[in-house]
Amino acid sequence: MKFCALSCLVAALILAMVGCSLPRRSEQSIRKRLLQDTPQGTTYEAVLNYVKKQGWPVTEQPSGYETKRFGNTPPKVVGRRAIKAYLGGYRGLPWRKDVESFWAFDEHDKLIDIFVEKEADAL
Repeated sequence: MKFCALSCLVAALILAMVGCSLPRRSEQSIRKRLLQDTPQGTTYEAVLNYVKKQGWPVTEQPSGYETKRFGNTPPKVVGRRAIKAYLGGYRGLPWRKDVESFWAFDEHDKLIDIFVEKEADAL
């Protein structure tokens, strides 16, 4: 009986940890967390070091972040250059979700804003 209770407790803890992982959070929640760690005005080099320390695959983009097209709003470029990081992915129903974050920087290499995108990938 003790083994069953212990097994259930361990399973519940594992599910709780998986459910709280960064990629599974909402885009707004992820952005809020990233802004706490890298607030607006942070230097390009400091953000790059932060992303590498997290172990996320990183791409340095020589141009700014291009926003998505929403309705009648055309896409626009934010910043002079950007850092893109792949935060991970998870299995949603019925698709896999991949999560990427973009840090956009001004002409003085100071952080302007952070953008988080979740992309659904159908099998």
